[in-house]
Amino acid sequence: MHELLERLGRGDTRLIEMCREANRVWSDFLEELRPADTGTLSARLGFFEPTFKRIFESETLGQTMMPWTGFAVLYDTKTGWGENLGRAKQLAEAFSRSNCSSEVRSEARSAVISYELEGPQAGGVAQPRR
Repeated sequence: MHELLERLGRGDTRLIEMCREANRVWSDFLEELRPADTGTLSARLGFFEPTFKRIFESETLGQTMMPWTGFAVLYDTKTGWGENLGRAKQLAEAFSRSNCSSEVRSEARSAVISYELEGPQAGGVAQPRR
């Protein structure tokens, strides 16, 4: 997150295209694995991690942005998770069980907390904490 904020502060407009590409590859990835169980999704995440290092042209920024962009593709700030709630919870579980780097798993945990994907209140239309 530090690198992201630093680059935004410097006016790195390439980040917009990077996020657009991350959104596209997540959409394709999740669509391809729509029928997959959590174990399969978890196994594939480890192989997917290098894609984000390439997209964001940085190991650390790729590791940071991988989980955040994954959850962002499923969430709508006006309506919440909607029909994507089950998929978001599955993605959260898959990240925790994956062989992704500890940095990616840690960021995924932060995203799960931010998007309130655990506990009895999980899945409401409430906005994520800012």
